[in-house]
Amino acid sequence: MYLFGLITNTEDVFNNQFLFLNDFIFGPLYLYLWYSVVKNVAEKYYKGTIHHTYLMYAFKVKAASSIAFMLIFIFYYGGGDTFAYLCNVMQLKDYLLIDPTGTYNMLFRPNSFDAHYVMDSYMLAQGSYLTDDSSRIVILISFFLSYLCMSSYVTLCFMYASFCMIGGWKLYVTFVDMYPQLHREIAIACLFIPSVCFWGGGQLKDPVCMGFVGIFTNAVYEAFLKKRNVGKNIFIVIVSVYSIMQIKVYIILAFAPAVALWVFSRYRYTIKSPFIKTIIGPIMMVVGGGLSVLILTQMGKVAERYSFDQMMRTAQDTQNWLITSSQMSGSTSFYTLGDIDFSLMGMIKVFPAAVNVSLFRPYFWESDKPILLLSALEGFIFFAITVRQIFKAGFIGTLKQISDNPEVQFCLIFSIIFAFAVGFTSFNFGALARYKIPFMPFYLLAFFILADSTKKLEKQKK
Repeated sequence: MYLFGLITNTEDVFNNQFLFLNDFIFGPLYLYLWYSVVKNVAEKYYKGTIHHTYLMYAFKVKAASSIAFMLIFIFYYGGGDTFAYLCNVMQLKDYLLIDPTGTYNMLFRPNSFDAHYVMDSYMLAQGSYLTDDSSRIVILISFFLSYLCMSSYVTLCFMYASFCMIGGWKLYVTFVDMYPQLHREIAIACLFIPSVCFWGGGQLKDPVCMGFVGIFTNAVYEAFLKKRNVGKNIFIVIVSVYSIMQIKVYIILAFAPAVALWVFSRYRYTIKSPFIKTIIGPIMMVVGGGLSVLILTQMGKVAERYSFDQMMRTAQDTQNWLITSSQMSGSTSFYTLGDIDFSLMGMIKVFPAAVNVSLFRPYFWESDKPILLLSALEGFIFFAITVRQIFKAGFIGTLKQISDNPEVQFCLIFSIIFAFAVGFTSFNFGALARYKIPFMPFYLLAFFILADSTKKLEKQKK
């Protein structure tokens, strides 16, 4: 691998070279621009506050995580989805000079006959990424961004990381506005979880989803709870929902009932009647569950790939592929949930095991690779804070605190539904470490808030 040459065409990338002179020129330039923007925002809006410190540290951690992501994928993995996206982008840019119409078809009409003809004759094996809608979105984003950064892979990764950081910061300011006394804990949950920083630091689907999840949460809070810039924030909600649906629809399926319950529960505080306040909780639970079913049903009508049967087939195909690829590579990092019946009843039976694997596994003795030790440590920390909360407040006391706090309900409902979704479909600890990052900040936020509530109750008793 030589480092001091310009990336000129797809052939360079297919020769397993990913660092070029472009990267050493435009990468540092974008890093400096990113730093300047963050510093200006910190000085303009947060000068003299603790938020200024957190924002600058968040930039440093995110930039370092992005560099670590690139180094590990270049020198440890030597490939992966992130480089497949780069290969697709370079092929599309090459082919644009030959046939603009064919390039348009591959980007926007990948399932048409014309697009398949071009992919079969020109894109070779890489064309499969364009026929997968979620992967194509990442390729489409990188295709346009590549013209801004002269096809620099390093700069592309920094761009994705900076968008992920925006989402993390939006999530931070949302929760710190409600719980200012927990600014340190909220900063840890939203900005400094190692796995979130690492997997949100490169050219992948995950940074895009994480960015929009944070933006979506903040827009819902501003529009429906604070009643600020309602029109603008509803528009942001719509854009965020649409964007996440194009990449990972199951995030929205987990988020919708949680957000609905959060907003309804917040409105509960405006009700003066004690009787109505008492009965509104169970009603909201039913409404939230009904909304999630309605959303899933309606999405199934709009697009076949969102129907329950289609998602079950997709889950089964994903599991089979991950298990097969793990066995072929000789990896022992895959797990099983036993014999699974791919039906609604089958999902219910494996629900506890799937949630457990996402929240607390891999255990240390299941980490056959050094890179999985970080995931095992995070799982242990999640387990420790869960047990600590139940030990200090009691199981019934914890349930009561959850029922009394809308934010905790929101965070836990999303976390548990999402944990089940990825635990049920991953079947590989390496893939799981990446897929589960959207719920990790919310799970920590829930237990940080519960811990603060428990501490207040203990003081009141004393």
